[in-house]
Parts: sequence; C-alpha cells; structure tokens
Amino acid sequence: MLETIIPNHEDELTEIAELAPTGYIMGFGLRFGRPDLIINRYPARWTQKYEEDNYFFRDPLAVWTMARIGKTRWSEVTIPDPFDVMTEAAKFGLRYGATFVAKVDRKRSFMSLARPDREFTDAEMAMLSVKLDLWAHLFARSHVALSDKEIEALRLMRDGMTHTDASEKLNISVSALKLRLSGAQKKLGCRNTMTAVVKAVRDGLI
Repeated sequence: MLETIIPNHEDELTEIAELAPTGYIMGFGLRFGRPDLIINRYPARWTQKYEEDNYFFRDPLAVWTMARIGKTRWSEVTIPDPFDVMTEAAKFGLRYGATFVAKVDRKRSFMSLARPDREFTDAEMAMLSVKLDLWAHLFARSHVALSDKEIEALRLMRDGMTHTDASEKLNISVSALKLRLSGAQKKLGCRNTMTAVVKAVRDGLI
C-alpha cells in the first residue's frame, strides 16, 4: 500500500531520514486518534517509553496534530506541557522538530520529524509541507473506504470467530454479517473472507 501513497517511497523515505536523523513518524487517515496507516521511525527506546507512560494524551504535539492543520516547529507550539513530554523527548535526541498536518475528506494525515542539532529551515518546512499534502491526497484516493461495520466484521473474523459467534456478538443475523463481509470483499477485491482479512491486516485497515 505504501507505494500507492508515496511514489518512489524508498527514495522519499531516505530523504526524510536524512532530514530527520533522530527519526520521524507519519500517520495517514487519522480518525479518533487512530491512523489507518502509520510509519514510525523514532528511536525504539523513546517509542517504548512513550507507550508505557501513556504520553499520547499528555503530548502537546499530539494535541496540536488533532486540533490544527498546517505546519509548525516544535519550539513554536504554545500548548502547555505540564508532564514535560518534550523535555523527556529531548533526552532521546528529539530536541528540535517539526510537525505537519493535512486534512482530506475529514481525515487527517500527519508527519513529525526530529533532529538533535538545529531547527528546520523555512525551505525545509515548505518542502515537507508540500510532500505531506501530496501524500495525504494520494492516500485518500487510494484508500479503501471500508465502513465501520465492515471493519468490525473483518476484525471478528481475524480474531477467529465463527459466523455464528460473530453475529451473536454484533447482535445481528448471520445473513447480515455475511452481507457486511461480502461488501468488504468487493471493496478489497478479494474472492473470499479469508483473503479479505489478510489484505485488510496487511494494509493496516484492521
């Protein structure tokens, strides 16, 4: 799926990595705090701490990402940081950074990059903003628009439930469940439920 969102993605991600020696993170199709696709190249130790300490709901950058559109250097964000998330990030080399947010069809896509040594230049900010905007639009064009009900049905199949068990959990008939699965199969271009589940998992849809 990545190649349909970021043309020449290997070269593009290499360029991003060179601009962000401490790492970067991208999320596409963000809704209710969860992206449809995420690429995390931050240091593993920082990611582990971030998750263990539940920083997402305390992170001023996460708040900015959910509330704003456009671009900003981390040093320009004025959202309070009472838990010193940014101070902790700096200990892992994430001292200078920039965040970009684009919104297409009510879904957000974002990119944050970090450096240990300097602020991002105006030229770099402009270039990265254009890249994310392009990738967000390509994602919206290529993304399979599964409904919430179809996603829910596929997840239950992924978890090994039978049609009977899944329909009981959803409080619907087996025929209604099969109708949801059939709709998902058509959108994903799959002939059966098993291949639809595999494709949905591989593409980060469930």
